[in-house]
Amino acid sequence: MPGSSLDAAPANPEVRSVTYRPIWHGDGSRHLLFRCSQTLAGPCRDGRLTCTASGPFQLYLDGLRVGGAPGGAATESPLWYTLELAGGWDAGEHELVVVIDGGPDEDRRWFAAHGELAASATGTTPHPIESGLHWHALELPPAPTGTPADERFSALEDPRSEGWRREGVVTVEVSPVGDAPVAAERQVEAREIAVFEETDADAGLTFSPVPTSPRRGKFVHSDGLLAGPAPPVSLQTGAERGFSFVLDFGRIVTGIPNLCLRDGRAGIVDIGLATTWGHIDRRLRYVCGSGRQDWFALHTVRARYVVVHLRGFDEECLLERLAISERFVSVTAEPTVQLGEAFDSTWAQAPTALRDSRLEVYHVTPPPQVCDWLGITALVCNDAVRTASTDTARATLLGRAPDPAAATGSAFAVCLEAYHLWSGDDDMARRLLASAVSSATAAADLQGSTQQIAEHAAGAVAAARICRQLGRAEEADRCVERIAELAAAIESRWLQDRQLYADGASGGDASQFTQALVMVAGGVSAERVPRLAAALRSAAAVADLRQAFFLADGLWRVGQGARALEVVRNQWLRIADREGPTWRDKRGTEAGLLAPGPDYLLARWLLGVSPLEPGFRRARVRPSFDLIPTARAELQTPNGQISLFWRTVDFEQDNRTTVSLQTEGDVITELAIDRGERRNPTLSVNGEVIWRNEKIYPNPNVHEIAAEEDAVTLVFGRSGKWNIILE
Repeated sequence: MPGSSLDAAPANPEVRSVTYRPIWHGDGSRHLLFRCSQTLAGPCRDGRLTCTASGPFQLYLDGLRVGGAPGGAATESPLWYTLELAGGWDAGEHELVVVIDGGPDEDRRWFAAHGELAASATGTTPHPIESGLHWHALELPPAPTGTPADERFSALEDPRSEGWRREGVVTVEVSPVGDAPVAAERQVEAREIAVFEETDADAGLTFSPVPTSPRRGKFVHSDGLLAGPAPPVSLQTGAERGFSFVLDFGRIVTGIPNLCLRDGRAGIVDIGLATTWGHIDRRLRYVCGSGRQDWFALHTVRARYVVVHLRGFDEECLLERLAISERFVSVTAEPTVQLGEAFDSTWAQAPTALRDSRLEVYHVTPPPQVCDWLGITALVCNDAVRTASTDTARATLLGRAPDPAAATGSAFAVCLEAYHLWSGDDDMARRLLASAVSSATAAADLQGSTQQIAEHAAGAVAAARICRQLGRAEEADRCVERIAELAAAIESRWLQDRQLYADGASGGDASQFTQALVMVAGGVSAERVPRLAAALRSAAAVADLRQAFFLADGLWRVGQGARALEVVRNQWLRIADREGPTWRDKRGTEAGLLAPGPDYLLARWLLGVSPLEPGFRRARVRPSFDLIPTARAELQTPNGQISLFWRTVDFEQDNRTTVSLQTEGDVITELAIDRGERRNPTLSVNGEVIWRNEKIYPNPNVHEIAAEEDAVTLVFGRSGKWNIILE
């Protein structure tokens, strides 16, 4: 472990004057307690700490938790996490304790913090808190051999007890790459007690506990384990007995298990976490102490069911709460989209579904697993369409960007391009361009699966576009060379007899997801598109909503809008009214790890709203009149709101389509109006004819008019409101 003095500067320039030091214990132990005595000169109330760590951590002030964050359990590169502290503290001595898992890499473990407690009395000053060599460390003992738990925790002892060592604390070198967005927390309690039995003490964790009789233990006010106000559970197991029960949260919750109780010294709480009934994914054990305990686990988990076994409570214990603390980045935008009755419940699903994945970063495949950049791209696009918020996307890209020297993550550039287009953050695009180009131009396994090659090609295409946006011609040319190589490999997989691309080099199977990625990568020629679309039904169906997202997106990209809308109807509209607040819950065991909604697909392809230049400096609107006869929407962009309405009627009854468009901000907007079956349409803007018999009539509202075979595009050079009639 490196030991050195470091004047590290956080990513936020407003706090560069602090003198904190990243620290760890010199022997490199993975699980530690850090302690720092705080002597307050005057009373303080509330405050703020900015922390970073190589692993997940929880902070306690005077034994009460004041915050926590996932640290290196969520990202490979360190981020700063801002924790808002709530509480009041009198003048005098106070103890700050940090419980931390430093992560699996013994050469890369650290913790750092800086901030202050805010003064609550006139004439006093805020109390600074900074990590450094004045802190003490205590190694946490490993779980005893044979403990049936992935993690074992014990109640915090008095921080002034024996065993704390200051001499072993050293400073380490670490440079956080950016800030995680500030997260809110809420306690999610179970909706139902699915199973409850008194059992033997050694019964362990099971969904089907074997009851014992006669009953000898006490378990009163069991409703206290469910949502809503209720007295705490009064608990006593008695000798050689225990209690087993299963809590059902009604949906898959992502967060930190939280156990709050009073007394119960030496009692043992075993907790099993499961996303599906009957299969425990993770096991935790908590050994109780004396007094009030509000314990939070370290690692973020996913669970719908919590299996619990209690034993060793020889004396009465009050169990106040067993919940999951859900952390999420709060976004208040409320866009309006009305595409018809069939879409209403589908659009309404998004807020809960997005919040479930919008943590400090998109918690899809945490390290050390390989990052699912395609899956994260779906989340980034949905989040941007629904909220115009790209903060979580930025933190994910910074914290999980592949090392340029390692050349991994072939779809990283796809995600970076989506972020760049919706945010307009040129600085981030330049900062991460090396990672995007290296992953896009890395050597490809041309004998691998067609999906891998197509994903790589999509990354190379996206990287080339980013390079051109930033004026980096040389890097763009390198990407184009790789695109040609990958395109040739994809072309070799074409099955002429099936009119599909084979999943592998040796032919054979052909799946819809393979065709989806080839379409997304732009690998299907125009003359081949109709044949491929017609043959899709004979290919193996998409496995989950992640694959369905890219199948619909790919079909729309190649002009197969009706077929793409059929995918949306079959995959999302069909299950919108099923029980469960998120798409993952509605799909159940079919959901997979990631279950994005169709929000981006509806806005991008049905409403037709997309950025032509980063940050919506130039926007394009091309409504799908042929698929949706009437629509209304208000979408927020980084450059202001776009409001859109249109109405079409039967062409034979009324040769008129009405469009209303309103934009805000400094934006150039291209509105593409499909001609439909009209050979020589007439276009009017705000009551004045601007296009008739293929002739342009000058109009101060319209900056430019461009005619295509199937559409007429109006370019508005400023924001404003326009009423357009096509007849």
